[in-house]
Amino acid sequence: MRARLERLAANLWWTWNSDATALWEDVASVAPAKRRAELVKHPVVLVAKLTDAQLAKLEGDREFGKRLKKVERALRRATRSVPAPHGLSKKAPVAYFSMEFGLHETIPVYAGGLGILAGDHIKSASDTAVPLVGVTFLYRSGYYRQHLDKSGRQDVIYPRADFCSMPLEIVRNAKGREVRVTVELPGRKVSLRAWRLVVGRRDLYLLDSDVPGNSKQDRKITDRLYIGDREARITQELVLGVGGVRLLRALDIDPGVWHLNEGHVVFLSIERVRELREKAGLSVEEAYEVVAADTVFTTHTPVPEGNEAFDLPLAERFLREHCDAAGIAVEEYLALGKDEDSAGRPFLSLTVLAMRLSRLRNGVSALHGVVSRGMWSKLWPGFSGESSPVTSVTNGIHVGTWVAPQYDHIYRSHLGEDWCERVHEPATWQSAKKIPDRELWAAKSELRAELVDFVRARTRERLERYGCSLARIEKETKDLLDPNALTIGFARRFALYKRAGLLFKDIERVAKLFGSNKRPVQIIFAGKPHPEDSLGAKLFEKVGALARNSKLKGRVVLLENYDTEVARYMVRGVDVWLNNPRRPQEASGTSGQKVPVNCGINLSILDGWWCEGYDKDVGWAFGKEKDYTDDALQDREDHADLLRVLEKQVVPLFYDQNKQGVPRKWLKMVKHGLERLVPRFSTHHMVLEYAERLYAAAYENGRTIRKGRFANAKELTDWRARAESSWPLAYVRRVERSIPSKKGRGFVEVDAYLGGLDATDVAFCDEAGEVLRVQRSRRLNDGTHTFRIEPPAKGKTVRLFPSHAALVHAHEFGRSLSFRV
Repeated sequence: MRARLERLAANLWWTWNSDATALWEDVASVAPAKRRAELVKHPVVLVAKLTDAQLAKLEGDREFGKRLKKVERALRRATRSVPAPHGLSKKAPVAYFSMEFGLHETIPVYAGGLGILAGDHIKSASDTAVPLVGVTFLYRSGYYRQHLDKSGRQDVIYPRADFCSMPLEIVRNAKGREVRVTVELPGRKVSLRAWRLVVGRRDLYLLDSDVPGNSKQDRKITDRLYIGDREARITQELVLGVGGVRLLRALDIDPGVWHLNEGHVVFLSIERVRELREKAGLSVEEAYEVVAADTVFTTHTPVPEGNEAFDLPLAERFLREHCDAAGIAVEEYLALGKDEDSAGRPFLSLTVLAMRLSRLRNGVSALHGVVSRGMWSKLWPGFSGESSPVTSVTNGIHVGTWVAPQYDHIYRSHLGEDWCERVHEPATWQSAKKIPDRELWAAKSELRAELVDFVRARTRERLERYGCSLARIEKETKDLLDPNALTIGFARRFALYKRAGLLFKDIERVAKLFGSNKRPVQIIFAGKPHPEDSLGAKLFEKVGALARNSKLKGRVVLLENYDTEVARYMVRGVDVWLNNPRRPQEASGTSGQKVPVNCGINLSILDGWWCEGYDKDVGWAFGKEKDYTDDALQDREDHADLLRVLEKQVVPLFYDQNKQGVPRKWLKMVKHGLERLVPRFSTHHMVLEYAERLYAAAYENGRTIRKGRFANAKELTDWRARAESSWPLAYVRRVERSIPSKKGRGFVEVDAYLGGLDATDVAFCDEAGEVLRVQRSRRLNDGTHTFRIEPPAKGKTVRLFPSHAALVHAHEFGRSLSFRV
């Protein structure tokens, strides 16, 4: 029995299977009552602490035995070997590098949305059989714990993690020795060991510098997430990038695709260049082509200031030894990532570096893709922003992790036992409209009550920490929130652009709305500002003051220490999820995506994913669909529209209930959300889109460029050099458009001098970036080329640009000649 339970505890799959999580509650029932709630979240500790007598009691329980066998069968099915989709190879998996992974609150190696996205990504890679291996750090203190002191200020606490309570194992070689890798830092080397977390079918490897032999300073490299000090930060990012590549090599893992989740991990490129130069004898330029060919880069940041950057002298000091080892001039490597601030001062931008050392790049929503193409179009100056080679894959959420057990039970009954495996298929949700309203509403009422109980329990814990009397605690908590009132949730990182206090610009009006006896409204806030973001901390404290305002007493709550546990209670229990960033600064925003599967509704600015998800049948939008230049004006207008929508639409619809207390029209909107939003905004959908559109392309690019001992890399490098030298000489001499006939659109004739390029080295596109068909071409005696091309479908501007079949994107070279037709 113990061995069987240990096998279950060792795989984080249990965190997203409701039968498995319920099983741990059964196991904990034989433990002392005081420790049960904590032990349920730490199955490794729970199983280790079971006595023989407790195990015997479980073994003698026939019903428990049946449930255990059911969970074991489900785990075997979830981890069995199946073919990889879209032509990907299990032998050459995707290497997914991220500074953080949010898998569960008991594994504190995440800070916020980026980490939660990475955790959901690897879970769906497991569920959908996309071959992927994750690489990150095992942080000893992780991101901070947040406490509110008596005055409402934020206390930042970094507790030491207990690795023994996690399902971790140290990575060892065939002889049982720890696998170690080293990374060079200025004047020293740091040694790293590796740990492994099993996530369903997938492995996540975590590097750890807290090992004997390292200096005290270096043992702290993997201590905290997102250290503010710039030298400490570049140390972390260099160690993760270079050390991660070396770890995969030590484990004989040869990735076919390299996925950079944000620019923090881009320094893996310098190690890959060193390998290619050392083992394959490639030139620097050839190595760059090989590295870029199979690299996917995801940017999550919609504003230039949010991208990771370093002063050039600091970057040079840390990168010089690695550049020397790779035979790269450090100045040339830095130049690949050079950007400038508003004053013209150059710096190293990790986003620019990642853009230039990848061939497949994406934002995380359709709008963010548009923003990113405009923001980084300067890297491809020959094309308009919309034609820049940056696409988008909209973020999603791992539904199995975030769906409440109550709704899981309902969906199993009405959509099929395997609904969660088919969550991304629209057909799965066609029967959602037939689910009885009373079932959905009963579950929501139960979950809202659980959320209220959770908030009250957390508040009691905080007051006990203050040393308050039992009478004071009872008085403060007994009427805190109403389990039957319309409940709004707002939880995310406390950054200024997310405007946590937007709703409360008119306290009197909000107090009247919230304090209604017949139609009460309440809101729960949670979130963490970065510990060094003083403005974010002040905003957090301002929201805390609102929660203490006598006019809003009991109707506004600020929860401390936002983590995945708090998030689960909130997204499952609230009726409405509020999101009001300053458009267009929300790249995607996945918190609201967790709400529809739990029968909640979104109320949001049209930014991030909601631009794609919104429809009047599935939720509400407020504010204008435009970009402002006046922040104060935007805040005033968005605040007024938010209150209008709440007062005129949201509140009346929620309280339009029949004699049984069921809001039928509200639930009609909920069901539309289930049908239209859940399959589209799941990480199953997202990961399979990555696999089809980006991973498969990167995998084939990598294979192609390596053929014939890297012959294609060498040929592409030679072509690029020829295009670089020839293009300054190129010009268009004559343009003549034929008169369209009744049978066709006619054609355009163009005479162009191309320097040392041939007709096959160039292409034409219209204003939208669509490549135009060349009907014929010929070279004249003076070296000019005459082209007959199809006329543009959009606009009157045509671009002539260098193009090569081995370039992933037609516009990759980044330069063009424009002319009117």
